[in-house]
Amino acid sequence: MIYLVFISLLLHLVSFFVIVILYQRIENQKPLDKEKTVKEIEDLLLSYTAEMKENNEKLAKRISELPVAERNQVFKNEAAEDARPEGPSPAQINKEAEGKRTPDSVRETGSEMPEKYSRYTPPVPGMEKEEESLKPSSTSKVLSLSKQGYSKDEIAKQLEMGAGEVELLLKFYK
Repeated sequence: MIYLVFISLLLHLVSFFVIVILYQRIENQKPLDKEKTVKEIEDLLLSYTAEMKENNEKLAKRISELPVAERNQVFKNEAAEDARPEGPSPAQINKEAEGKRTPDSVRETGSEMPEKYSRYTPPVPGMEKEEESLKPSSTSKVLSLSKQGYSKDEIAKQLEMGAGEVELLLKFYK
């Protein structure tokens, strides 16, 4: 009976010793994991910026290879797209307003506007802000596709983003 008690005490001491050693190892690894994570994020940022630089160089090379006439046309198209408002087009707004405007209302004011101003309607406040707020961000798109089970490469292709950017976003939000 004394042997069993002695063996039990000995096993308890050994198990406590093992628990203490494991606890110390876990505590020592925590700062290493943070440093490792920071290092991984730095590496991802470096690879992402390198990928962006490569893409920019490819684009610059493509543009420089275009004939001058086509190059000017590309820049004009891009400027027109940048200047285009996101809301309904002025033509759509004017068509809606045409139904509301009557010739009698113009006659009552006593002043006839020149032809080029006759179709003017002031912009509707708040329309642009509502549409902008409804657009999902690229981050939310990436996270949504990731939850649906898409791989990083598939997400990058679908959203026309760099694989490094997708990987970085997923790393930050996981």
